[in-house]
Amino acid sequence: MQIRKPRVAITIGDPAGIGPEVTLKALRDFETLPCIPLVICRIGVLQKYYQLLMPSWDILDFDQVKSSIDIQKPSFINIHVDAPIPQPSCGSQLTGKESLAYIDAAIDLWKMKIINAMVTGPVNKSLVEKWVPFIGHTEYIAQHIHEDNPRMLMYSGKYNVMLVTTHVPVFKLKDVIGYDVLLQTVTICENSMARIMKKKPKIAICGLDPHCGDQGAIGNFDIDVTSKVIKDAQLKGIIIEGPFSADTIFIPQRWEHYDCVIAHYHDQGLIPFKMLAFDEGVNVTVGLSVIRTSVDHGTAFDIAGKNCAGYSSMKKAIELASYLALKEE
Repeated sequence: MQIRKPRVAITIGDPAGIGPEVTLKALRDFETLPCIPLVICRIGVLQKYYQLLMPSWDILDFDQVKSSIDIQKPSFINIHVDAPIPQPSCGSQLTGKESLAYIDAAIDLWKMKIINAMVTGPVNKSLVEKWVPFIGHTEYIAQHIHEDNPRMLMYSGKYNVMLVTTHVPVFKLKDVIGYDVLLQTVTICENSMARIMKKKPKIAICGLDPHCGDQGAIGNFDIDVTSKVIKDAQLKGIIIEGPFSADTIFIPQRWEHYDCVIAHYHDQGLIPFKMLAFDEGVNVTVGLSVIRTSVDHGTAFDIAGKNCAGYSSMKKAIELASYLALKEE
């Protein structure tokens, strides 16, 4: 029996960044992808390139797509934007507004069950925030599908890290992280990694404080909270160890011993991840009903339009979103 390919929406991110370039590069061999890619963009942004790379693709207006829930070939979903075509590297309030329109279109297509998953290109948060409150795709998508427990999983296969918090300032961490949030993160981590790996994962968790509080000399959070969460998770059958000092658990030889490491905050987890897995990394939103992956890099305005951006993260994001969507079929 032939397996039906999932439809995966791919937003190109900020049209003045490297998103358009890495999207088209990742889709050059689209015939081999396990999905039907639907690229959400303003077709004029890609005008120079798509006719050379994908002349057989359909170009559909967004309103046209909303009335056709059975798209069966790769397509560009054209979003109408009343603004000049931006020049590469020239990010502005208008490109922020345009990249937001792409995200909103992907969310709408998911709500209408036209797509099975979405992959998001890189945006500039400060430019998007000129129009709406926006601290990141993860939180924005959760808000607009009315769900409230998203987590960020950075996945490369060899090195994987999940964050307890996403874009929270360091001085607010202890106001946000507590027993319930931490235990919920551990549960989401086990479920998400098991779904990807097809086996029960082995998890490690960092301490929040330096040296896990150094037996109370620095702080008691990891004694009172993190350690209790570990014990209670183990009673539920979750394979988890820790807390470990963040300055040693991410040494490759130790990290490779675990399927995923849970870090408490953004830089605690993403600095080591990007040092070791930048080219292979994928940002996966977990804890929500929507399947969403993303590149693990930004808009890179400084190199946009120079045809030198690496596209492996975008390609892996598309492949992982397709894989997860196939498992849902």
